[in-house]
Amino acid sequence: MATTDFHRTLLATMAEGVVVQDALRCIIFANAAASRILGQSLEDLIGKTCNVEDWDATRFEGPPLTNADHPATLALTTGQPAGPMVMGILRGSERVWLRLQAMPIHIDSGESRAVLITFTEISDLIESKTRLSDALGRLEQAHAAKQSLTERLAEFLGRQLDVSLETLAESEQRFRLAMELGTSVAFTLDLDLRYTWAHSCQVGFGDAELIGKTEYDLFTRDTADQLCAIYRGVIETGVSVRCDVQVQSLAMPRPQYFDLIARRLYDARGETIGLICAAIDITDRKQTELELRQAKEAAERASASKSRFLAAASHDLSQPMQALQMYCAILAERQPEPGVKAKQCANQLSRQLKALLSMSRLDAGGMTVTRSRIPLGELLDQVAAASRPTAEAKGLSLRVVKTALACESDATLMERLLGNLVSNAVRYTERGGVVIGCRRRQGRIRIEVWDSGIGIAEENLPFIFEELYQLNNPTRRADQGLGLGLAIVERIARILGISVSVRSVFGRGSVFALDLPCPYDV
Repeated sequence: MATTDFHRTLLATMAEGVVVQDALRCIIFANAAASRILGQSLEDLIGKTCNVEDWDATRFEGPPLTNADHPATLALTTGQPAGPMVMGILRGSERVWLRLQAMPIHIDSGESRAVLITFTEISDLIESKTRLSDALGRLEQAHAAKQSLTERLAEFLGRQLDVSLETLAESEQRFRLAMELGTSVAFTLDLDLRYTWAHSCQVGFGDAELIGKTEYDLFTRDTADQLCAIYRGVIETGVSVRCDVQVQSLAMPRPQYFDLIARRLYDARGETIGLICAAIDITDRKQTELELRQAKEAAERASASKSRFLAAASHDLSQPMQALQMYCAILAERQPEPGVKAKQCANQLSRQLKALLSMSRLDAGGMTVTRSRIPLGELLDQVAAASRPTAEAKGLSLRVVKTALACESDATLMERLLGNLVSNAVRYTERGGVVIGCRRRQGRIRIEVWDSGIGIAEENLPFIFEELYQLNNPTRRADQGLGLGLAIVERIARILGISVSVRSVFGRGSVFALDLPCPYDV
């Protein structure tokens, strides 16, 4: 009993892996080292078969490994020890290398009914051997390449030496010509930020005059402070800089603008000895940008002035227009034929003035937004009611899909926005009808106005929200509006933070959609 315990303790503490397989190559015993090396628990190992395919076993060198070549199989069949053999197996997702040998176990009649296999992991050794082999191979290749390169380099240098001086002189001439014909400036500075070389410096001084001077000798103090701060930053951090700078030379009447590049300058030992810089004169470009900016500001001022003028003019004309409409109504009662026509003209003129007044107020920022809870069912009914007489006169259906949804916005502006969309739909529909509805969509509310009208050609879609842009009205008939309805829709939507989209099939109809937040749960 003591001998058995001793053997068990010995097997448990061995650094080598030990397994015992029966005649069917199934593991019937494994020690702790075997569990560690094979990466499986003792419970998982017991009963596991050890065929080549079970462990994806391979030789390190030589032909592919088969079950018949496995040391365990050889020991069982021959009754003689087999191995050692270097074999690779899969441990999880990695391949590990083992050095193993097998010893048959003779039971009773002397037949080999089991086999004892001992193994040690030598993955580090195999990896080192592989790396060493690769290194030797690369070393041999490098030596051969060195010999070949030395021969070719000598031949190449011999050919190039004869033309190098001529090429260098020609390159220098081309470089200087390019610098002189272009707007580029090049110079170098030492660590004290003094000029050591300069070419084509366009700041009112000759190149030779710059040598030994600092920026404080050439520019105003503000400019010199700015440039020196850039240079010191490059020297301290080693990070190259490219930026636009405005400089005022002491020799120039007006400021100049340069696209400046600065980077460290190194000597042959790799030590920083100063800066090498290049600059491109962008004064003309900056002047153009300034003129464009001034022109844009002037255009914005003109647009604001136009909006204020239209607002004032529309307001001043509103009272005379109301009086004109009243007189036309009286005239229509006394003189029906001319009176009715005059009344129609006055109404058209009134609508146009109202549209102009709305546009001018929107452009001038004169609209005050008062947000409140809006039941969309009531709003859609009000909008439809305003356009229903026109729709019925044209024989069109105008339907509202009932809804219990609500949104938060300005009720007056929302009614005006939807009213313009619905009246537009009725105006450009000759048969069929118009449907108004809303629904939830991806956490938002979408209001849609569908019509079966003339539709919009794809090439016209980008322009329909522009001022005075009309479809199907080439003669600009006043009774078909001014082309401001959708422009007003776009401006109101922008003020309210609403997204407007349209999809249309020419000849079949259009759908205008509004997307807005859904703050209320219904």
